[in-house]
Amino acid sequence: MTSRPFLPKYASNSEIIVWLDADTWVQSWHPLNDLVCAASSGELAIAEEPFGAGLEWTLMTPNGAYDIRSSPDQSRAYARRYYEQCFGPEVAAAYGDLPMFNSGVFALRADSPTWAVWRDILSDGLRGGFNKLVEQQALCIAIRQGRMPVALQSQKANFVCAHGLPWFDPDSGKFTLPEKRDGLIGIVHLATLKRIPVAPVPTFPHGDRVAMSLRFREEF
Repeated sequence: MTSRPFLPKYASNSEIIVWLDADTWVQSWHPLNDLVCAASSGELAIAEEPFGAGLEWTLMTPNGAYDIRSSPDQSRAYARRYYEQCFGPEVAAAYGDLPMFNSGVFALRADSPTWAVWRDILSDGLRGGFNKLVEQQALCIAIRQGRMPVALQSQKANFVCAHGLPWFDPDSGKFTLPEKRDGLIGIVHLATLKRIPVAPVPTFPHGDRVAMSLRFREEF
C-alpha cells in the first residue's frame, strides 16, 4: 500500500493513472469515466469515505456464528488512533473526526507535482510508526491542508461497504446508494467484507433484507 504514491515510477508511460483496489469491481463505467475526465485537469479525482450507518448482523458459518459489527463512532476512534500513531495528537485532533478520502479508488495525472507532496507526508508518517492506513492518511492530510487540489467525486465512484451496505434493485439487478433507486453505484468496494460470502442487503421498494453476495456476478 505504501507504493501507491510512487505509481508514476511504475507506470511511466501513462498520462493519467487510475487506481482500483483489488477488492473493488466495476458495476457501471460512468463514474469511472468521470474519474478520468476529472483528473485530466490536474486535480486528484477521489471520493470521500463517509462513516456511514455502520454494520450489524450475525453471519452463520460452518464453524459457528460470527458477528459483523461496525459503527460511525468506532470508525472515528480507529481513525483518530491511527492518525495519532503516525502523525501525532495534533493531527489526530484536527482530522480524526473527518471522513477520509479513500485511496482505494482515484485518478491523477502521472506528471502531477502532488505525487511528491503525498510521498513527503507519507515519509513523515512512517518515521512516527506504521499502520495499515498510513498512506491513505498521508493523502488525507495533503488534501485537508490544501496541498493537493481535488476534484471530489460522488460515492458512486467508490462505495465502501465497510461502513454500510448498499441497497439492491431487483428490477435492474444492480446495487445502488442506500435508499436511492436512481443512485446506481459505479465501483463497489468490498473492503473488510471481501471475505464475507453473503450479507443481508436491503432491497427496494421497502428495504426488506435479502441474503446475497456483494461480489461481482456475470449477470450484472
